[in-house]
Amino acid sequence: MGRWFLAGGLAAILVGVALIVPAAVERLEKGSFNELMIGVTAVGSALILGGLVAAVGGALDWHELTMPTGVRIAVMANIVFLACFALEISDGLARRGGAIHPIGWAMFWPTLLLLYGLLSARRWAWWIARGVAAIVIVWFLGFAVLIPFADLRTEQGPIPWWGRLYMICVSLVLAAMLSGGFFSLGATSARSYFGRAATKA
Repeated sequence: MGRWFLAGGLAAILVGVALIVPAAVERLEKGSFNELMIGVTAVGSALILGGLVAAVGGALDWHELTMPTGVRIAVMANIVFLACFALEISDGLARRGGAIHPIGWAMFWPTLLLLYGLLSARRWAWWIARGVAAIVIVWFLGFAVLIPFADLRTEQGPIPWWGRLYMICVSLVLAAMLSGGFFSLGATSARSYFGRAATKA
């Protein structure tokens, strides 16, 4: 159970932080909390506290952490994306009057299910994780190439060059993270963990 508590605790901490950040930014900008922001902050705080307890318990039970390094990399990448989707959801709740971002909401639950599959060494999780990673890597790299030439705008007008540079950097970082997860799952030890034949990736 050590890996479940450690990974679950880390996921809860990052999701909790992701929920709180937009509410805190809105509080700094407007100087007040509404009931929705208070609720989001309360849920985020509970997740952080519960996650800390679970992560410490999992770390103390270190001898049960039998996942290969490659699988741990994939799990951490999954947790980071889980937090990113939670950030989108919280931003909608705290800063857009409760309008939840449909992509963040739609992708949060499959990502959580995939985390379960990775931790429990389900074969379907290996296929889905590698397949999705490959598709999204191509998408992020293609997006990074198109950003300098695309007509990107916000409510204030065209996105300035430094905004485009930031978007390119974020896209490349996410592509690199996914690449690490993709290749780490192709390692022999990772294949064996998921019950696959130890063949070359």
